[in-house]
Amino acid sequence: MNTIYYLCPDENTPVGGVKVLYRHVDALNRNSFQAAIVHRKKGFRATWFENQTRVEYYGKINPDAFDFIVIPEINGPRATNVFPDAKKVIFNQNAYYTFLGYSLDPKDRVTAYRDPSLVGVMAVSEDSREYLAYVFPELKVHRIHSAVDGERFRFRPLAEKQNRISFMARKHPEEARQVINILKFRNALDGVEVGKIEGRNERDVAQILAESLIFLSFGYPKGLPAAPIEAMMCGCLVIGYDGFGGREFYSPSYCWPVAVGDIVGMARVVETVLNGYRATPRSLQDRAEAAREFVRREYSPEREERDILEFWDDVMFSQGRDAIAEGL
Repeated sequence: MNTIYYLCPDENTPVGGVKVLYRHVDALNRNSFQAAIVHRKKGFRATWFENQTRVEYYGKINPDAFDFIVIPEINGPRATNVFPDAKKVIFNQNAYYTFLGYSLDPKDRVTAYRDPSLVGVMAVSEDSREYLAYVFPELKVHRIHSAVDGERFRFRPLAEKQNRISFMARKHPEEARQVINILKFRNALDGVEVGKIEGRNERDVAQILAESLIFLSFGYPKGLPAAPIEAMMCGCLVIGYDGFGGREFYSPSYCWPVAVGDIVGMARVVETVLNGYRATPRSLQDRAEAAREFVRREYSPEREERDILEFWDDVMFSQGRDAIAEGL
């Protein structure tokens, strides 16, 4: 039986990409494949979200020609120079990180994306897929729709929420500081609580989003920004940057897109939304419900699992392997 090894950073702070890697391994193991997360540090496991995912350690595995190594996009131009006997797949969760570690020398054409051992590429958004297809038109890049767990990120009507604005502090905190202070000195935040989400586990984040009226998104560039999708699932009014990878869901039908770096523009939108909610909350409730339904349809766990299995069945078939999932 072939084994699929997903190389994963030893990162135990809330980083959505790590959770996605774990979900892939779980989906494969549920469906007749053999898969494992691979960490470098012996005994390490991500614990900021609940999981019982199979974990192996770099120094303890010895993949052969029947096995596959899944490599993150952040591992640089020589990322495929690991486990030389195994086939490689690149899982690109942010196309804008594709060239981390590459030189500016026009003659330096070394890249993992043209390595003979590479048998497949996955991306998490249409934006990332198009980016990679433009750079490497000879590659077939498969889109995997990431999922939001509706059992964890539960919808709450606006009337049951607190007057709270939440945002993630990890990306561009200086821009968040500007927006909040503009609103503060315009007296637009009277009666409104503001809180940054930082260093919290998945359960806590879900609770904060369920209680928050508004979620501000400052992340860019992003392959597929997960936090705004989770906020939409929880019924938040989402305002901010689409991060480029979020263009596919940042529709005015569901949220309030703001151009990257438009600090005053974001402050204006937040003030308008707050005033609109105070005046006619029902109209905003309709938008929150539409956003939730969109997320449930487009980013369901069932769709993510189906995409994962279709990709790996295709890879196994093309490589003449025998681990094709049953039931598809």
